[in-house]
Amino acid sequence: MTLEPERKKLILRRGSLALILLVLSVLQNTDGFFPQMFGVRALLLIPAVICIAMFERDLPGMLFGLFAGALWDMNAGGASFNAFYLLTVGFICGTLINTIMRNNIITASILAVVFTPIYIVGYWFFHYIVGGLDQAGFMFIRYYLPSIFYTVLLLPPMFIIVRSIEKHFSEE
Repeated sequence: MTLEPERKKLILRRGSLALILLVLSVLQNTDGFFPQMFGVRALLLIPAVICIAMFERDLPGMLFGLFAGALWDMNAGGASFNAFYLLTVGFICGTLINTIMRNNIITASILAVVFTPIYIVGYWFFHYIVGGLDQAGFMFIRYYLPSIFYTVLLLPPMFIIVRSIEKHFSEE
């Protein structure tokens, strides 16, 4: 049983993207594996899902988001919130690129500037405001706001990596 060349490229491309998500999950969720800037951590899976969904479009982007979110939830102990959030992000980004937006680094940056703060502010609000923890404002300014900037700054290299994988498997 042999695979058609196009099918083989598709499997290799999507396998490579899944491997990238796996590596980024380990980097993001293991202390000391990815550099922290002044104690601030980057959320690597959000920009990765945005970039992958932009190239793979709606349904595959949604499934990659689900995969990345499930990896994140396994380490975070959440109630599948990350899987649902990244599934939604993957679907929205893929659909926007399919319908009204162009696939370029500016669009990816805009999407990251929208979806990263939604996640981080929502996480902070739920855990600090609703949870009634002290120093919520200080924690937001000291850790969560810089985390938004750190995460968005990592989008261009991720976009370039995903784009190079897409081009590599489409040119062969």
